[in-house]
Amino acid sequence: MLKPLVKEALKINGELPGVIFIGAIARYFHTGNLRESQDLDFAVIKPLSEEFLLSKKYNKFTENKKEVWRTPRGIKIDAYTKDVSGIPINLIIKTATKFKIGKDVVTVIGLEALIVAKSRAQRDADIDDLRILARLKSKEIRWDVLKTITKDDTEYQTVKMTMDFLAKQ
Repeated sequence: MLKPLVKEALKINGELPGVIFIGAIARYFHTGNLRESQDLDFAVIKPLSEEFLLSKKYNKFTENKKEVWRTPRGIKIDAYTKDVSGIPINLIIKTATKFKIGKDVVTVIGLEALIVAKSRAQRDADIDDLRILARLKSKEIRWDVLKTITKDDTEYQTVKMTMDFLAKQ
């Protein structure tokens, strides 16, 4: 039985072209472990116009003086068009992974880019995501790929030490 947020991601995947899931839903696709989240985050290969989103029955609202988009089913979405935590979209695309969920295929931020993005964000939820990723996926991390995503050797070493530490907890 798929969780509601996963079902919503599959619907978005069918409705919007060029979506690459990031954030809490990406953690789920990589690990099978879902953190409760109030929204779905994704990068888009090409920006989606307001007209296109409206034609697909997506809705724009102003919440707390910010523009917010919601799916036809009311779930908040955040679409990233330039970068994800400073990682350029072209690198997100290049390192993305595909997952088969039933008969659907979803594109998800690659494990290494997800780790770098979460390391840069440093919110409590991101630290928890890193802990789960380290415990469940540490043997699958391609450190050579991760190194190409970090901005310098210092960031690479910090991420590597953090993941090694979290994997042992």
